[in-house]
Amino acid sequence: MAKEIFYTGLRILVEIFEKKYQGVIMEFSAGESISIRLSNPDATLVHIMPDTECKVKFIAEDGMAYNIDTVLLKRKIPNIIIKYPAKTEGVSIRKHHRVSTSYWTSIMDEKNEKIGDGTIVDMSLGGCKLMTMLQYKAGNHIQLSFEYDENSSPVAFKGIIRNIKQAPYDTTYYGIEYEQPSEDFIKTIDELLKNPTA
Repeated sequence: MAKEIFYTGLRILVEIFEKKYQGVIMEFSAGESISIRLSNPDATLVHIMPDTECKVKFIAEDGMAYNIDTVLLKRKIPNIIIKYPAKTEGVSIRKHHRVSTSYWTSIMDEKNEKIGDGTIVDMSLGGCKLMTMLQYKAGNHIQLSFEYDENSSPVAFKGIIRNIKQAPYDTTYYGIEYEQPSEDFIKTIDELLKNPTA
């Protein structure tokens, strides 16, 4: 069974007759169709017929970039429905290997006071994925602090939220890029990733 790369809320780019439209996946049926709401539809879409070829481009949460050929099935602007692609092969654009982790973390405000908590579910030398019930938007800044070793002081860092995905139990996954990480911080993360369950 192939890994499902599509999910509700995934931002994608649809290209029809060399015109590009940004959109978000509203729902999909694996092997059949994908429903997309376009954020920048225009009048030319009204005249496009079903079975018109289109390209779909997006970056999945696994760090793979996809450029897929498919066809338009239906249009009810601003929504379109495309055929679920038969082939989905991507190219990795991730600079750093990700390692699964499970670190309970405190989420802090600008005054270093705790405002919530969450779990860091994976980490790399470039960023991490946080699962929390707190709500953020892409581009928001966030400050985290976690302990990975009883004998070491907590690891604190700032980050920028780059992507967002729904997670189980009314929580959200946030892909976070470290913000101006120090050399010491990167060394700490490098050591931690060699033995993430210590």
